[in-house]
Amino acid sequence: MAKHYDLVGSVYDKYSKGNKYKEEEIIKIPGVTFNSLEDIDKFTASLSSSYSLSRKLGDQYQDKNTFSIRITNSDGRIYYKSIIYNNPALVKIAGSLKQKTVYTPSGPKTVKMYLGNDDLFIKTFNTVLNKIEDSKVNNETREWLYGVFGEESRYTTLINRYINGDVFDSETYEILSDLKESFREYDVFRKYLTNGRKTTNKSKVSNVEVISSNIPVKTSLHNIEDKLGSNISYIPLDNDDYDKEEFFDDKEIEMMAGDGNIPHNFRGRRI
Repeated sequence: MAKHYDLVGSVYDKYSKGNKYKEEEIIKIPGVTFNSLEDIDKFTASLSSSYSLSRKLGDQYQDKNTFSIRITNSDGRIYYKSIIYNNPALVKIAGSLKQKTVYTPSGPKTVKMYLGNDDLFIKTFNTVLNKIEDSKVNNETREWLYGVFGEESRYTTLINRYINGDVFDSETYEILSDLKESFREYDVFRKYLTNGRKTTNKSKVSNVEVISSNIPVKTSLHNIEDKLGSNISYIPLDNDDYDKEEFFDDKEIEMMAGDGNIPHNFRGRRI
């Protein structure tokens, strides 16, 4: 059975001593079908904010104050990903994905690929490539990359092979080609959109308007794949409007998540 995707809403209660996210409910919208991650992205990225989403929902959902994407694996494990708002370019990208089989150490895998050259995609990859080159001499940048893509991910494995390779080795150039190709996988590209504008400083996140989150917390500081959960309004990649910086106290830091692949009933806490 393939993964199952749902847009869900819940009520966040910051004063609760247990699970702070109550009354989780699958969001149903007449005439709209969510069969994949990109289906949800095409819908939410066309909206300006979580408020715009709420206005499109029926009366039965108006008590929900936080939204996210719930993913159920074939083995029944549940984890969550961030919602992306206000990104028209992503709507086009998500609508033009192609299925492709890639070969991994664990065997063949079917992925969704973006094969075009939209400005958003090109700028994003160039930013990542510059970070990869910088990480050869800058450990902080390397940690940033781990935070974006997940320390144990296949893409991070490629990054490590590249930055630890011999610059004159032909295999290094092959790995660079693999980095470019693998970045076209929608899941990899999307990780940058949800994590790439965030710093590795756990108390500060730049250029995102954070309204609320409903992703459980993971204990590792380095695995920050879906760090802030839902309701993030994204600023375009070429817009360095630092007036929109957000700072987090201990309660808000508690809401930050790990790499997204977190069991639904995990109740850990990051210090």
